[in-house]
Amino acid sequence: MSTATIQTPGEPPLLRGARAVPGRRPATIPAGDRWLITGFLLVLMAPPEVQFNLGTLVLSPQRIFLIVGLPLALLRVIGERRLGFRALDLVAILHAAWIWIAISRVHGVERAIQWSGSYSVEFLGSYFLGRAAALTPSHILFFARRLLVFILAIGLLAIPEMLTGEHIIRQAFGKILGPKSLEGVDPRFGLTRAFGPFDHPILYGVFCASAIGLTWYLAPTRRPLGWARLWRAAGVIIAAFASLSTGPLLACTVQGSLIAWDIASRTFRARWGILLALLAVGYVAVDALSNRDPVTVFISYATFNPQTGYDRKLQWDVATAQIAKTPVFGIGFNEWTTAPEWWHNRSLDNFWLVIAMCYGVPAVALLLGVAVTTIVRLSRAAPPALRPMRMGWIVSFIGLSIAALTVHLWGSAFMLFAFLLGMGVSLSHFRPPPKRPVAPAAGQPTEARGL
Repeated sequence: MSTATIQTPGEPPLLRGARAVPGRRPATIPAGDRWLITGFLLVLMAPPEVQFNLGTLVLSPQRIFLIVGLPLALLRVIGERRLGFRALDLVAILHAAWIWIAISRVHGVERAIQWSGSYSVEFLGSYFLGRAAALTPSHILFFARRLLVFILAIGLLAIPEMLTGEHIIRQAFGKILGPKSLEGVDPRFGLTRAFGPFDHPILYGVFCASAIGLTWYLAPTRRPLGWARLWRAAGVIIAAFASLSTGPLLACTVQGSLIAWDIASRTFRARWGILLALLAVGYVAVDALSNRDPVTVFISYATFNPQTGYDRKLQWDVATAQIAKTPVFGIGFNEWTTAPEWWHNRSLDNFWLVIAMCYGVPAVALLLGVAVTTIVRLSRAAPPALRPMRMGWIVSFIGLSIAALTVHLWGSAFMLFAFLLGMGVSLSHFRPPPKRPVAPAAGQPTEARGL
């Protein structure tokens, strides 16, 4: 295996061989960048009780941080040679712009300014902070380590929350700033579903579960099943389990399956193409052999109980019918016209369908375009030192994206999604520096020096 060091200009050796070494503090990261990453993760931990109203605006530590950080991140992306404004950045901006257009068309300009402005701050602010924060491999290693620390910390509070029924973080802030509702979430298996600092248990669980890929591949070990990988992944899974939700379980399963395939197929050529072919064959087989369509089968196995599976399937049918009726601009915040009158549960637990139904197919197509293009770019052959970082991002982001089929992402979970997306775009443009000519040894003939 090659032991060449891959580094960006101005960055000392950090990634050697095929493994990352996140155990050491990457001293090359400026203090301001460390505070940027830590501050972003810290504000994501702010519970809903910290929100406040300023006129018609709903402000939170997350939105304030992004309002301040967005112009600074944009300046860095545009001005920093190692980042640079990319075509995918324009697609991300077009996604946010289309939501402005769609809401203006359905509800008018005034409503668009209020709602689309909030969406743009959360999406573009997080996206460009992710772009700016991924300046070098050291920055991504630092982010992965900090993310793990925050997840383990909130997990230590979520486990007793699950066991005792006392929502430790939310209730503590509620006593100081005024409580917000914690109702509407039924216990499961005789246990309480932990909120952590989030609006809903499933958001808390998905947030935690999304870190498995990064923590697995960036653990400081060369062993495929080394202890450093196992305890980190176990800590993330236990923290996510406290939510007792389907989405986190699905995210963990998807990431674990991708990691297992990566380990088992190392000697295969075109192994990811083989995996896609196997998935396609499985889809066709389920469609041919089952009396239910593949979507129904997937939903039934991705839910804790049959009633939840039935509701999710009904949501899928109603939402896709609505999207077919209003494909361009969506329905905004209006009621579904395709929902049956007897159906009183009007929630839609699918992030991708929500985007398409509310803002039109172009909105979700642009967002998927950024995501899929980034995944494809990162899945191509890479220098050995960058491979763990690329695989960690791919596995985490795919796990989060598939979990989003079972939950609508909002708040801190949505901001993490956008931040990871921006980080992936930056990572996809990492390149090793050009090889420097090796100085000839003493006594070497002058012809070898090109003289």
